[in-house]
Parts: sequence; C-alpha cells; structure tokens
Amino acid sequence: MEYLGNFEFWQYAVFTGVFFTSCFLQGVIGFGAGAFGIPILYFCGFEIDTAIAAITIASMTQSGIGAWKLSGFISWPATVRPGLIRILFILPGVLALDYLNHYYESPEESRQLIQQSIGLVLILIVLTKGLIKLETQEELPVIWEYIAFSISGVMLGFIGMGGPAVALWAMCQPWNAKQSRGFLFAMLFYGMIPLAVILVWQFGATSTVGLILGILGLPVVFLGTEIGMRVGNKLDRNKLQRYALVALFLIGLSAIVKPYVMG
Repeated sequence: MEYLGNFEFWQYAVFTGVFFTSCFLQGVIGFGAGAFGIPILYFCGFEIDTAIAAITIASMTQSGIGAWKLSGFISWPATVRPGLIRILFILPGVLALDYLNHYYESPEESRQLIQQSIGLVLILIVLTKGLIKLETQEELPVIWEYIAFSISGVMLGFIGMGGPAVALWAMCQPWNAKQSRGFLFAMLFYGMIPLAVILVWQFGATSTVGLILGILGLPVVFLGTEIGMRVGNKLDRNKLQRYALVALFLIGLSAIVKPYVMG
C-alpha cells in the first residue's frame, strides 16, 4: 500500500520504540499500551485512527495470550453481558472521534482539539486511578456494570483507551488476582476485534495502515511483553505504577497546553 511509504524514517523508528515501550509497560504494570502509545504516535504525526488501530493489534495480541494462559480462572459466562455492552458502545465513541476530526474547517485546528481531548482523558485516568479508593463487594449492583462497560466502550472507540473503567469495576469484585487479570484480558480481547472492524469501516485506508503496521510490529510486541513481564516479576509494581501515572499525567498536561505554548 503506497500510503505506508508516506512516513519518514524517524517516524518508523518512533513507532518501533513506542510499540516496544507500550508493551513493556503493560507487561510490567498491567496497563499502559494505549495510554502511552496512542498519544505519542499521534503527536509524532500519525493519524489518530492509525495510532489506535496499530495499538489495537498489540492489545489484541497481548490480551489474547493472557486470556488463553488464564482461561482456567475465567468464568466465561460472566464475560458475555459486560462484553456485549462494551462492544455496543464502541461505535458511538468512534463516531465522536470522527466528529471532532472534522469539527473545524482547518485540519490543524481539529488536530489540536483531538490532542487536547487525549490530554484530558489521560489526566482523568490518572485522577481516577490515584484518588478513587474502591472496596470489594460480594454483589455489586448490576447498574454499575452497565455504567462501567458503556463508558469503557465509548472511550475505547473515541480514544482507544477503554481499560480504566473495566479495571475499576473488576477491583470491586470478590476475585483473586488471576481471576481479575483473566477477566480483564477477556474483555480487552473481545473489544479489540470489533474496534478494528469499525475503524476500517469509518476511516478506511488510514485505519487499515494502522492495522498493517501493528501486524508488522508483532515481533516487537512479543519482545516488549516478555521482557516487561520478567521485569515486573522482580520489581515493586506499586512503585512502578506510581511512576507510570506521573508520566501519564505529564503527557496529558503537555497535550493540553502545547497548542497554547506553540501557538
């Protein structure tokens, strides 16, 4: 596809480094692929749907492997309803992204708006994870399931970051660590396949390019994930998570103020 040749060498180098780092961080602390990878790729000149599609391949691969390894700890019937809720709300998120993409007549102004939206989402993720303290409940009201997974679906389609809402919901369940991780992997895997289809349907060639780049980057995905999991098993994950949240906050803040500083 000719469009693949439109990127400069440094962009391919950045893409490779971002792919590795994103998968490494997710392997170490359990999140970070989309939150780190998508904003950086977008800031480096990749279209937003191209960045989301590329990270979709990485997340799909990681979560598929994780769900397979932890399949014995997953109650598969319990994943059906939340998985369907999440999938149904992906399309509104993608349509919202497309709306912002054409909000201004100037592509540059629309790009700045999306950039600031990404920054706001990142800061909200940090505040949510850092400030909200959740307690395990034996039977969480079903309304919270609908709220969490609809928000997750919208955010997945809008900005490629649907994990935080699901993670917060799972933290309230009376599950052990492997049950929680298995459920999260299953949810991530369910969502990525329809997300990829909807992106290609809505955006066409630019999303297709992202999927192709993601597939070509799979060796980097495997390498980053494997190294990240090994490092994560040896280091203090809570401390690493705090560092990651600080980094996310700084990325989000820079995304919000950059248009004003550069303007």
